[in-house]
Amino acid sequence: MMHICGIAGVAFNGKGEVGQCLSKMFEGLQHRGLDSAGVALYSGDIMPPDEYMIRVFTKDVIGALSKVSTAIASAGGDIRNIRLNSLNGYNFDLFTIRAKEGNLSEIVRRINGTELSKVLSLGRKMDIIKDTSSAEELDRNFNLSSFQGSHGIGHVRFSTESRVDLLHAHPFQSFDHLDVAVVHNGQITNYWNMREKLERRGINFQTENDSELIVHYVIDRMMDGGGLSEALSASVEELDGPFSYIISTALEIGMVRDKLGLRPLVILEGEAVRAVASEENALRMIGAIGKIRNVKPGEVVCWRVK
Repeated sequence: MMHICGIAGVAFNGKGEVGQCLSKMFEGLQHRGLDSAGVALYSGDIMPPDEYMIRVFTKDVIGALSKVSTAIASAGGDIRNIRLNSLNGYNFDLFTIRAKEGNLSEIVRRINGTELSKVLSLGRKMDIIKDTSSAEELDRNFNLSSFQGSHGIGHVRFSTESRVDLLHAHPFQSFDHLDVAVVHNGQITNYWNMREKLERRGINFQTENDSELIVHYVIDRMMDGGGLSEALSASVEELDGPFSYIISTALEIGMVRDKLGLRPLVILEGEAVRAVASEENALRMIGAIGKIRNVKPGEVVCWRVK
């Protein structure tokens, strides 16, 4: 079976060229998937209380922006700023809003209910950018290489099961517990059984992509009182199939490889930067100095963002 999809992540001590590093690593991974590309980016900045970033994918038609603005306001949100980004008949607009945390799920529901728009990302410290394009096009269209921040993760996709569209592109996040994202290479073969268990616990899924399951599973384990490392260790035992994945929070990047080592994962650990990717070649693209090694089968690695 071919090693489909490519995943990558980078963390700096302080702030650094997160976007440029991810773009460089994508150059070494693009052969692993051309269906879509995406990143989750963390600036490391602190937002004012009750302020959130929400990225919305909207058809570029008359009245669409007004409907999104009305949806936000009707659910108790106050728009502070809008950064417009038009591309091929669609908008990928980034709203900064002020809202009570308890109103966020309703804001998402009402935006999605306009039928012209879908929420792609919601967070206080994280912004997700993704598109059904190559990684090179993603960089060019969203000026990814210019992004400065603390850390980020990314994905290039070769679809084997779920459909190819924007909502099924990686990274995936939870709209109930913010600033956590996942990128994944492989398959979760007990997806439906695990999904049923999580749905019984009140967790809402946005897609039928097995990668989305991972972010909900890890958050659920952490909500039970464990840390990220413990949640990832549990996933090695409970999730079946060939997989490697990278998960990011506001303060950490974690990574896992399945117990049989059926999907590759390689890390670079240097003094100024740490990085992870599906292939060593991608790590060498960023020119960082540090020890490079394979993540062992079943191994969990977590990096605290400094």
